[in-house]
Amino acid sequence: MLLAGVLIVWAPFLLLVLSLAIARLTGCEVNEARANPCRVAGLDIGGLLYRMMVMGWLVLPLLPFMALTLIGGVVAGMVALVRAWRP
Repeated sequence: MLLAGVLIVWAPFLLLVLSLAIARLTGCEVNEARANPCRVAGLDIGGLLYRMMVMGWLVLPLLPFMALTLIGGVVAGMVALVRAWRP
């Protein structure tokens, strides 16, 4: 259940990064103003890249929750290390 919450919180950021990576790899232009045509293997994925990039705006209200997941991960990792070092 915790993993599902972390994935939901981080999904907009991951979609933004994925859209920028795909656009860079395919040589397409992607911006928030409008969907630009982007042909890959005969399919126009410009609209999909546009929607994925606009999802990045959800990162702003989710930033506090993203920070909490990072802090929680660091704390959980430290607890695991301390437990592993104890005899």
